[in-house]
Amino acid sequence: MSIYEFLKEKDPKEFAAGGYQLPDSGDLHLRAGEVWVPGAFEGILLRTDSRIKQHVLINYHIANVVKKQALYPSEAHAAKLNKFLTKYSAISLADPLCSICVAFKLTRSTEKKAALRRLALDLALRGEKREPVKIGIALLGISGTPDDVELLKPLGVHDEFTLYVVGTAVRLLNTTARNSYLLDLAENVHGWGKISILYELDYTDPEVCLWAIKHGCENTVGLSYLSNVCATKGKMAVVLSEMLEDRFSPEEEQALFRGICDIFTGLLNPEEKNDGLSNYADARIAAKHFNALCERKPDLATSDVRTENIRSGLRFIL
Repeated sequence: MSIYEFLKEKDPKEFAAGGYQLPDSGDLHLRAGEVWVPGAFEGILLRTDSRIKQHVLINYHIANVVKKQALYPSEAHAAKLNKFLTKYSAISLADPLCSICVAFKLTRSTEKKAALRRLALDLALRGEKREPVKIGIALLGISGTPDDVELLKPLGVHDEFTLYVVGTAVRLLNTTARNSYLLDLAENVHGWGKISILYELDYTDPEVCLWAIKHGCENTVGLSYLSNVCATKGKMAVVLSEMLEDRFSPEEEQALFRGICDIFTGLLNPEEKNDGLSNYADARIAAKHFNALCERKPDLATSDVRTENIRSGLRFIL
């Protein structure tokens, strides 16, 4: 069974609870006791200074095999491509392969682009190993259609593949369709996948900003991974000023306050390499609005047990 077919039959809610292992999990060659949560390999590597790209000759050679399998498919080419794509991590290959395929003019003519799309769909939807599936998703970003993005949703709602599906959605969908698609994914992923989504949303839509304040920071990796992006792009300081002006219903105000407590908790307790309060440009004005809101609406303030700790942590900038 392909990974795609396996995921189509599963409930995304079970992924967050750790209810399912991907079919190829036994091939990961982990050390005793070693555990990688879905999406962590890419998520951690992208936040380091490590060199993750393969040598240019390796990228060129694999891209040449991609070209041969796309234009002249055969069992021999397929076997060779599968060997390479399971040997190297997708995160080290995806961008260079896409760039070289464009340089090979595989996306120039309608016929060649259609051939590359067929190969990309075959890898993404029929692959039995996660790395070739990821490469298929990435190649679809330069060869696919907007309708193909909907096909990828069963993969996108699993944190292991969200990063790649998000990248393809950004390439293929217009802004409105992209936001709707990414928010739908975000309701079903709660770890590294959600982190990749929050960085690609278009925050010119006020509703997206409010969603980011209310729910954006919630994730299973750590609040500080998303606290600054939610505070900054979600315009938390503005939302706090609007809360002081009673712009929201009691229910929405409660949801906003809980999300703001998530954001401030992350900013005040940043993990290594994550942005803290000092990196948040509107920290001072947001802290003033938060303090004023707590004074004016004590029932709202006491609705979250973290409020006093947050106010204490904010005193040094007031």
